[in-house]
Amino acid sequence: MTCANRPARHGTWAVTLAVTALVLTGACDDNDGGGDGGATRTARSSAAGSPGATTAGGSPSLSASPAPTATAPSDPRQAEQEIREAWTVLFDPKSSLDQRSDVVEDGDENALMIDNLFRDPSGSKLRAEVTSVSYTSDVRAEVAYDLTREDRRLDPGGPGAAVLQDGGWKVALRTVCALTRHAEDAPEAPSCVVPPSSPVPGSATGPASSPAGTGR
Repeated sequence: MTCANRPARHGTWAVTLAVTALVLTGACDDNDGGGDGGATRTARSSAAGSPGATTAGGSPSLSASPAPTATAPSDPRQAEQEIREAWTVLFDPKSSLDQRSDVVEDGDENALMIDNLFRDPSGSKLRAEVTSVSYTSDVRAEVAYDLTREDRRLDPGGPGAAVLQDGGWKVALRTVCALTRHAEDAPEAPSCVVPPSSPVPGSATGPASSPAGTGR
């Protein structure tokens, strides 16, 4: 009886060993695959979490904003309103000399010319309406305007100008200088004449040019 049972025991042990080997082999395969998968997931996570260059604090670096250019005042609408009001005061027949001088560049120094212009029989009838304002810098602007006398349109000699002076927008002096040609007896002020530039040695000198906008 004892010898008859030995073959059966040997068979049982053989089956057990085979099953154990299979289990161990599967576990090793799982561990190897898990290691590769973990590395792959880690690599993907690293790639996904790297949007680009980062600053020392860990946040993405941003491109620098372009520097603002000084081609217009900080409040263009307010500036245009002041410019239009200055034109209105200058050509209003009810305005006083002081009021007109206040809205002209260097008006106090050129009050005599301003007074002569708007006391003149022809100059006193000048009227103007601003049509557009464009800024050439944060302190200067070109002003397009219609110039009339007794409802007849006149040639203003080019666009007018406005300048920021003493915290307010004023009619440029050169614009008022250009208006004197529409008067009968209102000569330009000395400040309207642009002094000739110093000649360069060896170069020919020419006549001084008239102020811009005078049409002369």
